[in-house]
Amino acid sequence: MLKEGETVPEGCTVIYTPYITLKNGKRLYASNYGRKSWRIVVRKEK
Repeated sequence: MLKEGETVPEGCTVIYTPYITLKNGKRLYASNYGRKSWRIVVRKEK
C-alpha cells in the first residue's frame, strides 16, 4: 500500500474500494476506520 504523496510504480495502477477482505474471510470496512475507501496498488494486466 502507498503512503500519502508516494508515486505509483511503473506497470501498476491504484484502485479504491470501500472494503477489503482478509485471508481469514473477515471484511474490513473503511468507514469503521474513519476512511471513505482503501487504496490498493495492483499490477496492470498485459
